[in-house]
Amino acid sequence: MKWLVDFLKGKWLAHPLHPVLAHVPMAMWPAALIFDLLSQRQIGGNAIVRLSFYAIAFGLAAALLAAPTGFVDWSGIKKEKPAWKIGLYHMSLNLIVTLLFALNLGLRWQTFHEASEVDRIPLLLSAVGTLILIGSAYLGGRMVYEYGISVARMSKKKWRKLAAAGGANLPPEK
Repeated sequence: MKWLVDFLKGKWLAHPLHPVLAHVPMAMWPAALIFDLLSQRQIGGNAIVRLSFYAIAFGLAAALLAAPTGFVDWSGIKKEKPAWKIGLYHMSLNLIVTLLFALNLGLRWQTFHEASEVDRIPLLLSAVGTLILIGSAYLGGRMVYEYGISVARMSKKKWRKLAAAGGANLPPEK
């Protein structure tokens, strides 16, 4: 089981795996919204409708890969830390966004081969999903940049040793 956790954490890559995978839906789903808006302006015809469909599908596939990596990262946070709750909100919002885009894809399934314009409901789902995605991305960034989640991938003892070797002015250990 440890090999699976190490794999999902990206130890084999020497880089956290979640951000590598999570950036794909973060690019694909807003792109789908842009394509949807272009189709509303009669730009691109069926090609732009198909492009939006495939962007959503590709984003869903990546989201399914990103979810377990994010869950493993989140499960390593102590429950009493503020980042744990932020991670819970981040995960919940991502689940909602994934469900919205899955529904969105399902609504397009019958018509994407012929349509020259995206219907209003899928367009609305793309817009709402993208807005929620932006909020979730903010929370994910906050976990990394404010709380250092998945940044310090070694113990404090190792960090202190490296810092001391580099000549850092370290406070005394507590």
